[in-house]
Amino acid sequence: MRRTLGILLLSIAVLMGVGSAYAQEGLMNSISFRDIPTNAKLQVQPLDNSDENLVLQVEFEKALQAQGFTLTSDAALILTFETRDEIGAWTTTDRRHVFSFESKGGRSGGENAKARVNVFDSQTGGLFNKGHSGTNIATPSSYRIDVTVEDRGTGKRLWQGWSTARLGAGDGLSLTRKMIPALAEAVGKTVKQKTFDLY
Repeated sequence: MRRTLGILLLSIAVLMGVGSAYAQEGLMNSISFRDIPTNAKLQVQPLDNSDENLVLQVEFEKALQAQGFTLTSDAALILTFETRDEIGAWTTTDRRHVFSFESKGGRSGGENAKARVNVFDSQTGGLFNKGHSGTNIATPSSYRIDVTVEDRGTGKRLWQGWSTARLGAGDGLSLTRKMIPALAEAVGKTVKQKTFDLY
């Protein structure tokens, strides 16, 4: 009995660990339109000069330098980025109703009284089933960062990348900081549906 209970508790712990690991993953994609040399000179520029984005600019500069890029204010290539949160979608189903009462007429409302029993309802539930009432998350809320590299002289886009992560894995600023190294590593490359750790 104790051995069975121990195995059950261990299984639950493993499943909880798998769920938390999944919540700690980010997803990244990128498209390369033209070659970018690994020793190219870049200027990092946020589309919005908020306090958070200025912090992220410094993080981008560090990550790009670690990848071999040179950063100057007059670089021929400009890397711009934008962050935003995407609110998820959810669906709701009415609550379970087993009994309903209705009465009309008379001063005390006691005449023509009716009582109904909801025996079975596949959506809301009834006497013999629970149904599917409540709120279900269809799409979880997430945080997203979009990055582009453009040629200053021609205005042509050379590379575009984006990354998303669930908001449940942390707040917006901490999530974005964790997404930056993966994006910096992908600059100049085409990457499809790459997952990466956020811890």
